Amino acid sequence: MIRKYIDEHKNDIISDLCQIVRIPSVSGTPYCADVLKRIKELYEKNGFCSELYEDYLLSYYKNGEHTIGLFAHADVVEASGSWKMCQSPFEPTVSDGLIFGRGVLDDKIAVILSLYAMKIIKELEIPFESSILCFSGSNEETTMQDVKNFAKSHTLPDFSLVMDAAFPVYLGDKGMLWLECTLNRELLELADIFGGTAINITLGKASARIKYSKVLYDELKERKELLVTRENDGIVIEAIGVSNHGAMPYNAVNAGGMILNALFESGSFAQDDKKSLELLRRLLTSYDGAALGINAHDEIFRDTTVTNGMLRVENGKLKFTLDIRYGKTYSGAQMLEKIGRVLSENGISYEVKKYAEPSAISRDNKYVQACMQAYKEFTGEKSAEPRINAGGTYSRYLPSSCEIGTTLIWPSANLPSGHGGAHQADEYISIDGFLSALELIVKMLIECDKKK
Repeated sequence: MIRKYIDEHKNDIISDLCQIVRIPSVSGTPYCADVLKRIKELYEKNGFCSELYEDYLLSYYKNGEHTIGLFAHADVVEASGSWKMCQSPFEPTVSDGLIFGRGVLDDKIAVILSLYAMKIIKELEIPFESSILCFSGSNEETTMQDVKNFAKSHTLPDFSLVMDAAFPVYLGDKGMLWLECTLNRELLELADIFGGTAINITLGKASARIKYSKVLYDELKERKELLVTRENDGIVIEAIGVSNHGAMPYNAVNAGGMILNALFESGSFAQDDKKSLELLRRLLTSYDGAALGINAHDEIFRDTTVTNGMLRVENGKLKFTLDIRYGKTYSGAQMLEKIGRVLSENGISYEVKKYAEPSAISRDNKYVQACMQAYKEFTGEKSAEPRINAGGTYSRYLPSSCEIGTTLIWPSANLPSGHGGAHQADEYISIDGFLSALELIVKMLIECDKKK
């Protein structure tokens, strides 16, 4: 019955997703207000009451005092990089059962899944005694102030599903610490280095300008992984690495690290600059935090990771960002003490841009168990276990919540490395994958309703 409804409404679901993908709602831009207004129109067109606030939208299926929340966000990161599958990242392309476009995966599809999950329960008259609250946010990718504002002024749902991770169920998030760092030492030969648009996207493209010397130029020209040219009295180096979400750096290659590695392996690059840049080089070429003395592992949250997203020279000083994801080995205060000591010893000051301790709900929670039961019955994966998210979602601000995904199928799109995923160029999602996820989400809601 549920799947039949989904198949009959497949074209409407795709059309509604493409409508909101076309709005370039990069976090922090006026387009975020536009996308919330369009989402409100979609809910109201389908008979649901909605309330629009400054940075979020609430939509309701009212059916009892017990409330289950569905949380999604409609803001996106910038559409940087070389897109191959779309004429524009904000003009979605449907091809071979896939939809390409910025936000189709992270996280505009979750907005559409929320809407259609409520439609299915309402229009099929499925026995359901709880109310459903759908939250559509507009600055999850930056400060998450939207959900903080919501939590301050509204009663939280009895339980919430945050659709911004993967299946089966994620119990919570690693801790998150974002730093903007400034190197306070004068550099002799590195005149400029630039790259990146967001802290939480591993730096995939970078360029640098070095004072010219023939010996250094000849050495760098031998580097096949770099584009090296001479411009007047300078050497320009360009590097293309592999970007990825800052929380998942293991397959990423930092383009700034590629440049620094080449300079450090050159016998002609200034030794004083090498000393000043040594810590930065280590941070850009290794993701375990050992350079800062914070590498750690625990059984719940697994490994600490440290990634870089942006580099630039500003007012003669080199600035760089760090995105740190961590577990329970060290508290945030202990992390900052260790980090501050190492940075200071290397002539680097820092400013905290974002900070959140790790959080997790118990795997024995009755709603978690209900979602896991629905997943196992739907997929047949009887040995599936809950996980922990390396990324950061609204869940950390919703004490009674867990995270789930938006697709059950991830077919290959034969894209270059660094393309196709969240925060990457050619971001895509499988149509069959998210239609199956919609059916599963409805079944999870039904099981959670039974636990009220």
